[in-house]
Amino acid sequence: MARSFTNLFFKAAKKIGKLQRAAMRMAVPKPTKKRGAPKRRTAKSAAAPATRSAAAPALGTGRWEASRQFSDGHGRRLTFARYTPAGAQRSGMPLVVMLHGCRQTSLSFARGSRMNQWADAGGFMVLYPQQSMARQVQRCWRWFQPDDAHGGAEADLIAALIRAECAKHALDPERVYIAGLSAGAGMAALVALRHPRLIAAVAMHSGPVAGDAHSATGGIGTMRRGALKPLLPLLEKVADPAVFRLGMPAMILQGQLDPTVAPRNARQLFEQFRAVNDLPPDSVPVERVLGLGTDKSYRRVDMLRGSRTVLRLCEITLVEHAWSGGDASVRYHARSGPDASALIWRFFQGQRRVAREPAE
Repeated sequence: MARSFTNLFFKAAKKIGKLQRAAMRMAVPKPTKKRGAPKRRTAKSAAAPATRSAAAPALGTGRWEASRQFSDGHGRRLTFARYTPAGAQRSGMPLVVMLHGCRQTSLSFARGSRMNQWADAGGFMVLYPQQSMARQVQRCWRWFQPDDAHGGAEADLIAALIRAECAKHALDPERVYIAGLSAGAGMAALVALRHPRLIAAVAMHSGPVAGDAHSATGGIGTMRRGALKPLLPLLEKVADPAVFRLGMPAMILQGQLDPTVAPRNARQLFEQFRAVNDLPPDSVPVERVLGLGTDKSYRRVDMLRGSRTVLRLCEITLVEHAWSGGDASVRYHARSGPDASALIWRFFQGQRRVAREPAE
C-alpha cells in the first residue's frame, strides 16, 4: 500500500513545473575525481570518511546518539536520533523535536538545520524521529493522509516517543516543542493539533495548510495552490477539540521563491492558527521587514496576546524550498535567508504549556 501511494504521489509530482522539479532534485555537488591511478583503499581508510562525518562540527559538541529504536507497545516502531548538549543535566531540560522532509534523514536534517548548535547554547535536548522507508519509500511523513491508519498513526507514534523520552530523562513537560520542514512541517502540525496537552508550541517551515489533503494526489494539489475550502472546518477534522481551549502558539516560515509549496499555504496556516489561538480576525498584527537589502531579508508578522507573541509568520524573500540560513552543502538547506533554527528557538523560548487548562 505504501508503495502504491508513493508511485501515485511522485508521478503527479513530475507534472509540476520545471522549477519545482529542479528544487525537488537538489543535490550536493559531487567532488571532482582526481586524474591518475586510483589509490587502493584499505578497510581502515574506507571507514574514515564516515567517522569524520559522524564527528563533524555540524552535529555540535554534545552527545549524538543515532539509530535509536522506539516501540509504542502496539508493534509500531520508530527510529530516531537524540542530541544532548555537553555537560548539561538532562533533568528539567526543554525538548525540541525536529521532523525532516521527504528524502531526508535524521542525520541530514541535524547537519543541515544546525539545530544542535542552538541546543548547545540554549541547553535543550533535540530528538530527530526518522520516517521508515517501509511506510513511505521517499521517507515522507504522511501528512497528506491524516486518518488514524496513516498520518494520524504516525503523529500518535511521535507523541508516544516524546512522552517516553520526557519520562525517561525527566525533561520539563511544560517546554516540549516540535518543528519540521516541508512534509515534516505538515506532520509537526498534525502532532501539535492532535496532542495539544503535550506540545507547547509548533514551528512549520515550508509546510502545507492543515487538513486539506486526504490522499497523495490531494497532497500535490494542496502544495501547489493551498486550500480551496473554508479553513476552520479543515482544521476541525484533524485536531483534538481541546486545542481550541488550550491554544497552540505557532511559528510559520516560508520562502517566497518556493516552487514546491506555494506561499499561499503559509498565509492560510497563519489564519488557521489565528483561529486555534482565539485571536479575533479584526486584531491588528505587528509587521516588520528585517534585513532589508541583504540576502537575509524577510517580512515578520506577529500576533500578540498582551505582550507575548503567540503567532508569527516569517515570509523569507530569497529562499526556495529549503531550510533558511542552513548548511547549503546539505540537500534542502539554503545559505540565504535568516537562520531558521535561531528564529525558531527564540520563539519557543517565550512559550510554555501549563499543566492545567485555563479557567472558563
